[in-house]
Amino acid sequence: MSISTACQLLVSANTLEECILLQELKVPWIDLKEPRHGPLGRPELPLVKQFAAGMTSASSRVPHWSIAGGELPDWNSESDAAFIKALGAQGPERTNGHIKWGLARAEQTTNWREKLSKIVAQTPSPEQVILVHYADYRRVDAPDWNTVLSAAAEQRIDKILIDTAVKDGSKLTDWLEIHLLEQRIQDAKRQNFQIAIAGSIPLDQLAKLSRLEPNWIGVRGAVCRNPRDRTSTIDQGLVAKALAHVGQPCV
Repeated sequence: MSISTACQLLVSANTLEECILLQELKVPWIDLKEPRHGPLGRPELPLVKQFAAGMTSASSRVPHWSIAGGELPDWNSESDAAFIKALGAQGPERTNGHIKWGLARAEQTTNWREKLSKIVAQTPSPEQVILVHYADYRRVDAPDWNTVLSAAAEQRIDKILIDTAVKDGSKLTDWLEIHLLEQRIQDAKRQNFQIAIAGSIPLDQLAKLSRLEPNWIGVRGAVCRNPRDRTSTIDQGLVAKALAHVGQPCV
């Protein structure tokens, strides 16, 4: 998969209708999650299968798409394997399908790296895995930044998302000041990771954060009709504004 050289927008949907809208608006990366189930709330499997089929159809193929896999400690390699299978193989005609895992409560266990290794082995390509570092990691017993980078490198995972674990109205920049966030973005790029940032980022921060040159900026609440309610419906006009803020006018 080619590495993005300019910041692009990632928008999280939670229904097929929202996914179709985001396709029509030419959003470069469409993510599927269930916001009622946490920062990386995993959708139901039937919805994941429908979403994956829509993302890979010849008439509606999008550059990149992903599903939220939830938190690594909650993952069951046997019963949850169907979620990985839904991604499809990263072969000659690449699906560009990805799955992302958070590491909340991972520090409460001693074997999360081994569990990650087994999960990555189940995935057709480690390029389809996104590992999440929570900026507020101490609140959820997740690993720190350097530990996440080290674990990703061990498994040949090449994509990192910096997000917030607790959705209490605080923003990413409440946990990482701009200069520290920029340092982490550049740190990741020096180590050949592709880097995305998210975490209750408001519309009025998008232009400023895009200048830090992450590969992607992810939003959900900022483009919902009620920005304070991540479960409310996505608003077409707000998506268009978000695209414009990161230099991608809505087509």
